[in-house]
Amino acid sequence: MNRFIPGKSWSLSLFVAMSSMTMACAAQEPESAKVAEALGAHEVSSEALRFMTCPAGGSIFAPGEVSLPDRSEYRLTVSADGNTAYYHVDAAEAPFQAIYETRKVNGHFTPGQLVSFSGTYLDTDPFLTPDGNSLFFSSTRPVTGTEERADSDLWVVHKQANGSWGTPQHLGPNVNSDRQELYVSATRDGTVYFASGTFDSDFNIYRAERRGPGYAPAEKLGTGVNSPDYWEYNSHISADGRVLIFASLNRPEGHGLGDLYASINIGGRFTKAINLGPAVNTEKDEFHPSLSVDGRHLYFVRQTWNPFVPSDFYGLDTYCLLFQ
Repeated sequence: MNRFIPGKSWSLSLFVAMSSMTMACAAQEPESAKVAEALGAHEVSSEALRFMTCPAGGSIFAPGEVSLPDRSEYRLTVSADGNTAYYHVDAAEAPFQAIYETRKVNGHFTPGQLVSFSGTYLDTDPFLTPDGNSLFFSSTRPVTGTEERADSDLWVVHKQANGSWGTPQHLGPNVNSDRQELYVSATRDGTVYFASGTFDSDFNIYRAERRGPGYAPAEKLGTGVNSPDYWEYNSHISADGRVLIFASLNRPEGHGLGDLYASINIGGRFTKAINLGPAVNTEKDEFHPSLSVDGRHLYFVRQTWNPFVPSDFYGLDTYCLLFQ
């Protein structure tokens, strides 16, 4: 889905002057344009623009290859070169929740293969680090002993010298608690962002900075992101730590059940979150956002619950957030 083609880079002001699409849409810049600019999406090559389309709500990702009609796929994470992806699948039979890997060969993604460390416990929400050497995920696997946990904790597994995955490591008590810890992502400097809460109360978004071999105590993000009245969850931080995209339920300005929102990190504090608008959100449920390492592509899950329709992955060029 990475359609960015290296070439001459045009500034946003020059493109505004020359592009009929921009002239038609730039009368009132949408709030989401700030997010696109923070992701560097306004610096797009003229060649890339020739191949770019911006359908409302995005386009289905890898239909028939990764997004399959008869199963539910969740939390897509894509390598920096776009050639490897991980996701988890919910199934009616074992493994009930497990993580899969797919590789792009001759322009097409191969059938997903169960990763070596998954398949015994409930493993969800994979996140591949920007350097491709570590994979974070949520799991009910035991921290000690053999008894499966009632709640999910955050884990990480590192790539070995031979390219295989090693043994998963628990992120420890500064990150994990007796609540649900879900949907972790990390910046290049190792700071992790995740949601913590319970399904019968609420969820909020936290971060924990890397400290030596472990993490500093997790801190709850401020009111720019978290609110007292709504759930905030499924947070994904850009590789440089500048943009946080997350899902939230039933906010009054929302388009559907769950919508995607974004907040910009300015001097360590996140701005008031904005709804990403109809470029992404629909009357259905949008959640599980993820960004490409370069910030040029946004991926997410869309699902219909009533009647139930299996989820699929969707995506769009973040340049499309400049125009709604």
